Amino acid sequence: MTSRERFHAIMDFETPDRLPLWDLEGFTEGALRTWVAQGFPAQMSPFDYFGIERSERIGLDTDPIPSFVPRVIAEDDEWTTSIDAYGFRVRTLKEKSVSPTIYYYEAGSVNSREDWEQMKARYDPHHPRRYPKAWSPELLDHYSRAEHPIWARPSWGPGRGSKNGYMMGLERFLEILTDDPAFTADVFGFWADFLIELLRPTVEAAQIDYVFLMEDGLAYKNSTLVSPAMYRKFWMPGMKRLCDFLHSHGVKYVGHYTSGNIKPLIPVFLEIGMNLFAPLEVAADMDAIELRKEYGRDVLLMGNISRQALMDGPEAVEKEFYAKVPWLMEQGGYIPAVDDMILPDISFAAYSRYVELIREFRVS
Repeated sequence: MTSRERFHAIMDFETPDRLPLWDLEGFTEGALRTWVAQGFPAQMSPFDYFGIERSERIGLDTDPIPSFVPRVIAEDDEWTTSIDAYGFRVRTLKEKSVSPTIYYYEAGSVNSREDWEQMKARYDPHHPRRYPKAWSPELLDHYSRAEHPIWARPSWGPGRGSKNGYMMGLERFLEILTDDPAFTADVFGFWADFLIELLRPTVEAAQIDYVFLMEDGLAYKNSTLVSPAMYRKFWMPGMKRLCDFLHSHGVKYVGHYTSGNIKPLIPVFLEIGMNLFAPLEVAADMDAIELRKEYGRDVLLMGNISRQALMDGPEAVEKEFYAKVPWLMEQGGYIPAVDDMILPDISFAAYSRYVELIREFRVS
């Protein structure tokens, strides 16, 4: 099977020729530097070294164009305060040995209706800079003919979505949900229109295997940022239009991507038309086995291999793998992957053992 055929076989609850080695969150530079001291070949990509399954993300830009001018506005011995490309005021820890970088959003870039009306001008879906440099009929033909999955992961909501309260700052956004619901409806309605027009040239001309709507920060360790009722009221109208558009253009798998515990919202996601969920963060009590038993074949799952297990070493990795993967692969509709970024606290030996387990597994 090609990588594309293998992906579709799993998503269609059919038997693949083998278990794919999949990556969701990537590898930090710090992790690779640490691994070199542990025996990983210097200057080599982990994707090539381990033979991670190839897939190709479509490079669609959902940032403001033109961006804001990034600049430092204050600093002391420990922290730098700056304006970033979204216009957010961000406070960043200077300590370079900390990985990943610690930062806080202090303010959004939309503080009023007037700000939002001006911001819309930065989100022209037809701007040529929103598409890959190789954008052409040749590239679209490549997407349709590729032997690996082609996918997109646009942000749901402007300015990194819920990470910064959809450009308003999280506290301000939560206030607006109840104080000015029409404002929220306008933001989400505009964003649905923006993504539909941004994705239209691709999905109308090429085969796209799956689309994730990225909404990182929507959920935390114990639950979600908002209730199912609020999500259904404010998010659902625009999201459903977008999902219906994608499904009508042959995109079979439309997913939701966020860390945290999204269990309360899964019934709403299914109503909206999303059927694929990742990365299923174990530290936030996400459990792929539990989800499969509760929702059956209504859900497709990627991830749920605990980063903590890899931090704990090869024996913990084996325990995690055998507790989940054999049963989930037997049920189908599941691709295993580590549920978070690979940081320096995961050893080369632990990740190598995970790869060995994937390679040794026999699909029946």
